[in-house]
Amino acid sequence: SSSCACNNDEIIVETSHLSIDAFLRTMLDDDAYHGSVDIGGTMPALGYGKVIHAGCDAKQKVGSYVTGMLGAQTYSTVKSAEVFPMMKMPYLSLRSSLGLVGAPAGLTAYAGVFYVCKRPRKGETVVVTAAAGAVGSVAAQLAKSTGARVIGVAGGKKKGLYLVNDLGLDGAIDYKDQECTIEKQLDEYCPEGIDFIYDNVGGDVLNVFLGRINANGRVVICGAISQYGKARGMACGPSNYIKLAERGALMKGFNFMQYLTSLPFMLFGMFYLYMRGKVKMTEQIELGIESYPMALQKLFTGGNTGKLLVQVQSDSASSVMASKKDDWFGLNEMIF
Repeated sequence: SSSCACNNDEIIVETSHLSIDAFLRTMLDDDAYHGSVDIGGTMPALGYGKVIHAGCDAKQKVGSYVTGMLGAQTYSTVKSAEVFPMMKMPYLSLRSSLGLVGAPAGLTAYAGVFYVCKRPRKGETVVVTAAAGAVGSVAAQLAKSTGARVIGVAGGKKKGLYLVNDLGLDGAIDYKDQECTIEKQLDEYCPEGIDFIYDNVGGDVLNVFLGRINANGRVVICGAISQYGKARGMACGPSNYIKLAERGALMKGFNFMQYLTSLPFMLFGMFYLYMRGKVKMTEQIELGIESYPMALQKLFTGGNTGKLLVQVQSDSASSVMASKKDDWFGLNEMIF
């Protein structure tokens, strides 16, 4: 309750929704880039919720919504300085702060497509791996908005239909297809090679695509979900890397925090494309904090499509500021 005690510089947050992200798996390893979880510690998770108690030195007020690393728990006691006010954008739900305009999903996709390397151009062929996931699905749509030809990679026919029919991609490669290899599918979908690769998978899948990279091609390394959890030094690197030299191609890795200074431009660009109907985020919501472990497992076994979230508490405020899509005065509420 709001009478719970906390330090003067802390707040207590009642969690509404938690984000299920691939980088959380890396935090179970020692010396992880994003920080490691102690044995017996609370599993980390980005999320948002309502402040139900605030210390006298806290910046937030009781009743306000905040977002940050809340952890996989129903209530979180955090330092006031370690969370941020909810970003309110017209016509978008509060959940979109973890998805379409969230750092670990939509904005990571935006940075990777438009900022890391020379962006895709009309007439080029783009391949996006894990294209049915939160990052990949947005990256594929953003690449499509440039006029490029976009091929998505996912596992299973159902996800392939989602990529083509729901997201409007030009083709889908099924890496789980037992009858037709990835190489044969590339012959069909990318007969003239690949100009731009947005990779979330790594390993053997990336290696195959590197073999088809065109002159002056670009390879953006966003993640390597196929390699997370492997022992140190045991990750499988691409043996076809020499193709980068042969074709004069570039491979560059990134994470969103390296492009934080461009955040206002990314938010504006994403919102502009959203309002034009060029990009959307599919959500898969699991109910209850007890669903968190299985939700995380689904992320690594192909059990999700789009953004995977856990709803901890019902959130009336999250029901879209935007059911009035013709109310352009809502633009005044945009906060960057």
